[in-house]
Amino acid sequence: MIKIFLADPMLHTPFINKQHVKFLNQHQIFITDDRTECDIIVSRRMRFLLPYRIQDILGKKQYLIWTHEPRFDTHFKNINEGFLWLKKVYIMNVYTGDIYLRNYTIYHWQINQNLPMLTQENFKEFKNKKVAALMLYRNNKYRWSLQKDGKELDLCYLRTRIALEGHKLNKIDIYGKGWPSGISIENSRGSGWSDRKGEILNNYHFNLCFENTNYPHYCTEKIWDSIRCGCLPIYYGNQNKIYEDFPKNSFLDYCDFKNPAELYEYIDQMDVEEFRRRMNLCIGVYNRIYQEKSSNIHVEEMLLKIVEKLKQITQYK
Repeated sequence: MIKIFLADPMLHTPFINKQHVKFLNQHQIFITDDRTECDIIVSRRMRFLLPYRIQDILGKKQYLIWTHEPRFDTHFKNINEGFLWLKKVYIMNVYTGDIYLRNYTIYHWQINQNLPMLTQENFKEFKNKKVAALMLYRNNKYRWSLQKDGKELDLCYLRTRIALEGHKLNKIDIYGKGWPSGISIENSRGSGWSDRKGEILNNYHFNLCFENTNYPHYCTEKIWDSIRCGCLPIYYGNQNKIYEDFPKNSFLDYCDFKNPAELYEYIDQMDVEEFRRRMNLCIGVYNRIYQEKSSNIHVEEMLLKIVEKLKQITQYK
């Protein structure tokens, strides 16, 4: 038996999901509210573990970071060695490769229906060709920079620059917090945001939906929401394995364009037939994953990684 103590609320993680906790229990892993009896203390952020590590002078506990948020923990190695008497911390995050195993591991729940293909009857013409962008303002390149082996992983700054250029050209409608006055139509997030996002996207056919971070299999709800709401995703598809699921020339890959102006010019020139063809390729991917997900194999893969890591940490057989 392995007992774990949660050092923070662990929101939106398997450690508070009832079905996922049941799976862990079946593998002799249990969550306890008593820190003194636990084997492993788990958190989403390193700073939440620090008070416990300071108290644990004798080193009787083990420590684990588990987070699917790319900026909650940015270690690229699966162990962070301790300093002085502080115990080392094991890492499971976006960059260690044992959470996002597929492009739909975490956000599979956003793929929740079978979508109809576009035809000449149900999609005759564009309402408009404006692009929707639902995002926070991120205009500090150095603050958001995150590099590995000399390669920039951050997409927040680039995404913001593309949106700003589109706003100047009157090619994009921006929704989100923090933007300079007169740019954002309304703030995003908050109560009821998921429904409101759907309402907004239903009025567009194109959606700028880059991830915050570019890393293999790090794929959130953004591209799936876009497809479900009838928008052709404008995505960043270089070095993140999105093409394991999507065929080329399905979504609009910004990596195929030299600059934002070229992207917007391409959208202006796109005819309805090309849009239907691209969207149907995206819809085909969405529907295939929806039809496959009933087995929940991809979720179990992720949960088994947790089980394996916890047993490894404690050397539990």
